[in-house]
Amino acid sequence: MKQYDVAVIGLGIVGASAVYAAAWAGARVLALDAGAPGGGTSGASFAWLNAVRKEPETYHRLNAAGMTAHRELSRELGGDAGHHDGGSLEWAEGADEDRELRERVRRLASRGYPAEWITRARAIGLEPSLAIPDHVREVAFYAADAWLDAPRLIGRLLAAAGARGADIREGATVRSLRSRGSRVEAAVGDDTEMVAQSFLVCVGPATQAFLDPLRVVIPVGRVPGFLAVTSRPAQPLHRVVHAPGIHLRPDAGGGLLLGAEDVDSLAASAGPPAALGEAAALLLERAARVFPSARRVKVVDTRLGVRPMPADHHTIAGRIPGFANAWMIATHSGVTLGPLLGRLLADEIVRGVPSSMLVPFRPERFATAGAAAG
Repeated sequence: MKQYDVAVIGLGIVGASAVYAAAWAGARVLALDAGAPGGGTSGASFAWLNAVRKEPETYHRLNAAGMTAHRELSRELGGDAGHHDGGSLEWAEGADEDRELRERVRRLASRGYPAEWITRARAIGLEPSLAIPDHVREVAFYAADAWLDAPRLIGRLLAAAGARGADIREGATVRSLRSRGSRVEAAVGDDTEMVAQSFLVCVGPATQAFLDPLRVVIPVGRVPGFLAVTSRPAQPLHRVVHAPGIHLRPDAGGGLLLGAEDVDSLAASAGPPAALGEAAALLLERAARVFPSARRVKVVDTRLGVRPMPADHHTIAGRIPGFANAWMIATHSGVTLGPLLGRLLADEIVRGVPSSMLVPFRPERFATAGAAAG
């Protein structure tokens, strides 16, 4: 039987990043996914790389470091690894919304984050096909933001890890982890057990169900996410745009990717497929108001995903409480944080070097909170 140093379960952007980093560190890696890598949450994400709405400051700085890790990884892999820079644009409607946006830009700039106000004319210079209302005099510009073709990066990461000897297995369902005392001994599949020295669980919205057999409670909820993909517009969009009621960006296939938070809930509660079509039509209608070329495109795909949401909305990354050789990562900012968290957990598992950056985000904080409440 082949010996593995670490088994990574779940090959979205977080798990694939960990596989790549662990293989690069010289570990013998077993990588497992129940379906196709990137076929779950990562493939249904808006994939905006940013630290714009990440509070408090410790969480903001973690996400800003995640953006840096993406840029470093893109240079490391070379060629087209799915990273598309260009920044992002945002404007608001209404006095309260405008006040919040202005305070946010001020706060981000004070932290050294590239956040500034630019004139409407300059914003249209960056995106000539945008229809920014005449009364909007200034637009927020976040120059370091980017968007990611997550499935492409996942493929590149796993191919590079495989070239270094990682054993990549898709369609390999893990039903549970078998433990003895304080150690996890094996990942249990339908008809086999997979043994490794250490285990890293990266299963996103399935985290709590996956940890139940270990009698570990880590509060990770599930939130819906709905996106619509369009055909290619006559005029291109070059970067992420957040306008009132709609966010949009280029899609890897050449069309537009559309989303809105209120439509997420609408789509999640929809019954028949026709209702999803109505949600997509609503997104397209809103997009056309700010990007007129969207009036002549069609919705060619819809993506209804489920995203993990830790109870306090912040990343969970570290050793699973009660177990000496098992770790977990669960986060709502998985696309932005994937390469960073994968590298930090690989350093911890393979090299025995924990990161001080992760101290506020360890799983133990929930056990501590529970003890305090009791």
